[in-house]
Amino acid sequence: MPAARRGTSAATAKTTAKTTAKTAARPTAATPAKTAAKTAKTAARPTAATPAKAKAAKASSQIDRRRSRARSTPSEAYLHRRRQLTDAAASVMRRKGYRDMTLGDVAAEIGADRASVYYYVAGKDELLAEMVLGALQEQVKTIGAIAVSELRQTDKMRRILEAMMVAFDEHFPYLYIWVYEDPSRLEGIDESTLEQIIELSQRNYEQLRDVLADGIESGEFASTLPVGILAQSITGLLAWTYRWYEPGHALSPRTLAAGLSDLALAGLVTPAKPKPRARST
Repeated sequence: MPAARRGTSAATAKTTAKTTAKTAARPTAATPAKTAAKTAKTAARPTAATPAKAKAAKASSQIDRRRSRARSTPSEAYLHRRRQLTDAAASVMRRKGYRDMTLGDVAAEIGADRASVYYYVAGKDELLAEMVLGALQEQVKTIGAIAVSELRQTDKMRRILEAMMVAFDEHFPYLYIWVYEDPSRLEGIDESTLEQIIELSQRNYEQLRDVLADGIESGEFASTLPVGILAQSITGLLAWTYRWYEPGHALSPRTLAAGLSDLALAGLVTPAKPKPRARST
């Protein structure tokens, strides 16, 4: 979530992907025909890389080392260029979508050649991860401050949903991409970064869930559903806006969040008890 991202579901997707990969790697009993075919295929493979491939591999390794050194002690110019690349990537995503975007498109957006971009990022998945990570770090702080405030739980919920919708708008479209994209398909994101993103998504979910739990405990909210189901349903209500929302929509993110809050809270807020009628004399 901010995103309204699956906290637990993201972790589940990640675990499923790992399990699938591990299962696929398990050896199975081979028939004689399969064994013979495999032997013939192996024998037919070249034992040494072609000069062109070897040269490309060496160049890639050198770029990786240069990028690693630059990141270990980044200069201000290096960080500035990285920010330019993330801004350019966001612009290209709006026009072409994430799947059709290439690093060449990003390079062209800032008037650079594609080869120079690899000094800063290894691929577009890495760019996406950096953008999503930054957005979620901001959101965890914002929602966390709301969650511990002295506001009524109803007002906290409204503020949290507004913060989530504003984040979708300010970090469009890449925060939405994190909502609907299967993490296992983002092969260019390193394990450590992916774990940070999932952890931040989980924290956002837990902060919203805790506000709901406090509201139910205090009697301000009422529901027959478990609090975890409520939290997932409400975050999903905002997350589904990825299907149609774009910045500049007729409804501002705050107006939209207010309406969606009304919709969500209408099924939660405990009805006020009718005042007793005055006795007639």
